[in-house]
Amino acid sequence: MIATEAICLTVDVEWAHPVVLADLVALFDQRGLRATFFCTHAGIDVPGHERGLHPNFRGDGDCMKALVARDGADAMRDQAAGYRFAMDWFHGFAPEAIGVRGHSLHYDSQLLAIYRAHGIQYDSSYQLPLAAGLRPFWKEAGILELPLFYNDFFDIRTQATGFYAAALNLHRPGLKVLNLHPNIVYANIADPGAHERARAFHHDPARLLAARGTARGPRDLLQSMLDDIAARDRPTATLAEVAAAWRARHPAPWP
Repeated sequence: MIATEAICLTVDVEWAHPVVLADLVALFDQRGLRATFFCTHAGIDVPGHERGLHPNFRGDGDCMKALVARDGADAMRDQAAGYRFAMDWFHGFAPEAIGVRGHSLHYDSQLLAIYRAHGIQYDSSYQLPLAAGLRPFWKEAGILELPLFYNDFFDIRTQATGFYAAALNLHRPGLKVLNLHPNIVYANIADPGAHERARAFHHDPARLLAARGTARGPRDLLQSMLDDIAARDRPTATLAEVAAAWRARHPAPWP
């Protein structure tokens, strides 16, 4: 049951300021709910929750800039070497991590063997918005995919739910991996324009709070959804728990 029906709260930390991240952690902790945090930097301390990796494979990110600074511009020609460098970099932020979600939901089949070499057991980068009946599925190299059901960034671009938790239909069958972003929740960013404007003060919690949207937005959806999960005792799990339960019942069909 846990592997196919659970609600999974996940967070792409996205280099959020500690104050902003603590706000989101508190929303979970106040209701006794556990989440999976995909780490983008060092010092992400979330006791009682799972930590995964959120590697940035983009050439304009700090990680790839560090690779070029070390090895020169030609280093970017070897994509697999760049992937290995990035995984070494991000793995240092959460050495115990067994799960990954690429920044911007990046995926490349070359990554699977590299993930396995870093002890990764599952990926959660494949997005199927609000699709009913989702379940884990196997990819190559013994990597299990835990597909995304909801993404708050997707919601602010599409307005798919109107930011009402009822539109998620959490009672329907299927795995429901929910992807949240601290700045979006903290500032209650409800449209792409507000999201773009907030980039200018991405690491300033005071300005983000001052700019918090007053119209209904992702923070409203999240709070009402968490209240519903807690009140109805809906089944929840970390992604590591889902992966372990699935592996126990459905061994990988190929190496």
